[in-house]
Amino acid sequence: MSNYVVRLGGGALALAAVFALSACKDGAKTDDVTSGPQGGTPTVSSVPSTPSVRPSAPSPTSVPRTVDAAIARYLTAVRALGTGDLTTLCAIAGPAAKRAEVQGFGKCRTTFAITRSMFSDAQLAALQTATVNKAMVTRRANGDVDVPARAVVAATRFTARDLSDLTLSYRHGNWFIID
Repeated sequence: MSNYVVRLGGGALALAAVFALSACKDGAKTDDVTSGPQGGTPTVSSVPSTPSVRPSAPSPTSVPRTVDAAIARYLTAVRALGTGDLTTLCAIAGPAAKRAEVQGFGKCRTTFAITRSMFSDAQLAALQTATVNKAMVTRRANGDVDVPARAVVAATRFTARDLSDLTLSYRHGNWFIID
């Protein structure tokens, strides 16, 4: 199976409801899911032409304030979307989901259930094994980490309307999607 890099573009319908429209700067919870620590310490592996980061098992303790840990958390969210684990997804995207909810997109679990229905079965399966090309990820001066959609490497091709660029911020000992 060949890998494709997910391409970035305007519109990003599938994840826009929470990911693209979410610049919330608080750690508020969404639905009945708290925004407490989730995710784990990352392990970095590289493929000769495409460096990638793969998350490890979740840890109940604080995670490092590193780009690798942010990428691992991002991948946990992407994979949760692929498997339909809305509890994990809403915990990681809590700040972003809260902003989208305020803007009228509904509660996190409801919004992501709709978002999942916009993906094909092949795309959902590809999200479960996706990796991130670390060379395309940037760290802002304030410490936030930007993961562009084009950095996602998956076994199936996505359109520009499928994924959005996301920003993760370190809060309460872990990384959360804020924008």
